[in-house]
Amino acid sequence: MKLKTPAALALALSTPAMANDPAPVSQAEWVQHKKFVQLPNGIRMSYLDLGDPNGERLLLLHGYTDSSRTWSLLVPHLTRYRLLIPDQRGHGATSAPECCYSQSQFAYDAKLFLDALKIERAGVAGHSMGSMVAMAMAAEYPDRVTKIALLGSTALAPVKRGEWLFDNAIALKAPLDPNSRFLKEWHPANQPTPIDKAFADAAMAEIMTIPVPVWHSVMRELEGVPVARRASDVKAPVLVLSGGADALFPPEHHAALLKAFPAAQSHVYPTLGHNFPWEVPAEVSRRLSAFFAAQ
Repeated sequence: MKLKTPAALALALSTPAMANDPAPVSQAEWVQHKKFVQLPNGIRMSYLDLGDPNGERLLLLHGYTDSSRTWSLLVPHLTRYRLLIPDQRGHGATSAPECCYSQSQFAYDAKLFLDALKIERAGVAGHSMGSMVAMAMAAEYPDRVTKIALLGSTALAPVKRGEWLFDNAIALKAPLDPNSRFLKEWHPANQPTPIDKAFADAAMAEIMTIPVPVWHSVMRELEGVPVARRASDVKAPVLVLSGGADALFPPEHHAALLKAFPAAQSHVYPTLGHNFPWEVPAEVSRRLSAFFAAQ
């Protein structure tokens, strides 16, 4: 198969195959058209730069053990924006140093990433862990962030000892066993509604490449730490989107976000789970676009 150029890839992702049907995303091409930038803190960051080169800048941040691929199903619906989609440290094709994996460190990486691309300000949308990084960015670098969208997020401590995710992630040892009960349960295909199979399989293959120390380090940094502890420092407008059937962050987490950000716009997808952007990418994209386009 002849590969498209990056510009052609962006066009393919934005050109309807039918009148109202966006062209499907080739998961293979997603990887093959990644770019790289060396950050001054030593991180070699992998990213995609898609959409309208002259459009409003939108930084998209993925969740724990995911990669830039998280956003591949949404890209066809967001082509009015210049989409900046990195793999965060320890994930995807970005370097995985021994240290460190706090939300402030992820946020600093994102700030250096914008610096490297000579982008002064951008809207930021984050899913799960990425939403926590978005909050940290808005609090620590308010002049760099126009708005933040928090998808599958929380204002509370995201993980605690004794809980399913923390205990299973900390127990992981190399080499990862894809047939273990935990990793089978962690497979992206396990959602309340069916999702794109090619996407789910490709995402799982990337999950299996994440070094075990990264699994451990992120969990330890998140353990018992209220995510929205600096909400009062966030001056940017906020959008909160949640899944009503989110097993990781059930309804009290959504309620806590609205308490932390009382002026936020919000919506709950009652029957969808933690990874609802994969379940209804067109609908989520519509809400993101409306939020970031509004004056």
